Amino acid sequence: MASATGLPFAFFEDALRPEERPRVERQGQACLVLLHEPCRDERVSAIDEDVKYRSLPLGVIVAGDLIVTVSLQVSAISPDSFLRHGLRLAPGRQAGNVMALVEGIAQAFGGVMQDIDTDIASAEAELARSYRNRELYALLYLNESLIYMTTALKNMMHVMNRIRHDDYLPLGPDEAAMFEVAQAELDQAHAVTHISQLNLNNVMDAYGNIIQNNVSHIVKFLTAVTIVLSIPTLIASIYGMNVPLPYQEEPGAFTAIVVGMVVISGLVAWIFQKKRYF
Repeated sequence: MASATGLPFAFFEDALRPEERPRVERQGQACLVLLHEPCRDERVSAIDEDVKYRSLPLGVIVAGDLIVTVSLQVSAISPDSFLRHGLRLAPGRQAGNVMALVEGIAQAFGGVMQDIDTDIASAEAELARSYRNRELYALLYLNESLIYMTTALKNMMHVMNRIRHDDYLPLGPDEAAMFEVAQAELDQAHAVTHISQLNLNNVMDAYGNIIQNNVSHIVKFLTAVTIVLSIPTLIASIYGMNVPLPYQEEPGAFTAIVVGMVVISGLVAWIFQKKRYF
């Protein structure tokens, strides 16, 4: 593709590296606008297995009347959205096409955020019933997905600011209007993603505290039960020693010992109950 179009080969290499961050740069007459778009990892069948939602680079190379997009996957951007904006533009005014792509990417992020919110609600419902590790891992992976989304959107907002203040893509009146729309879409997508991340962090902290309190209550309950059950064992072991003991020859000694065990155990259990150990 680079040899056929005469575009810099390095632009294609950069766009095909998954770890590349959004940026804009120029080489000769060609300009590379490296964006990020959301993607779903089809290899992950369940949200508690691994990170399902990520972002991958989408390179947009502009040179004269030529515009080339480079990506590791089939783009998540709706072609109708791109064509609807692109058909309004005269040849050579590629800045508007780039803005249409940015707007489409922002809308794609919004669609992925709806899926993430649905998965979060599902994981929360399961976690409220079971407190299993699977649901905790699901929330952890979804939080990592939100980090990917927030970082990608924040970096693309910096790219848009560079396009505005530097002369990478000349913006006419129509392109300037599309720029404002695209930037507003990015700002909205970033705000939604950031709020979702904060809410998920609060939910994870709350569930962590709930689980910790439940574990503490269980440990406290088991400790109290152990103490209550150890009282009869202690008394029986004392009177089971092979040494002379008080009242051991009395006919009602065994009955008195059993009654004493029950009374003392009941008294200790009542004290624990008052302290809400049970």
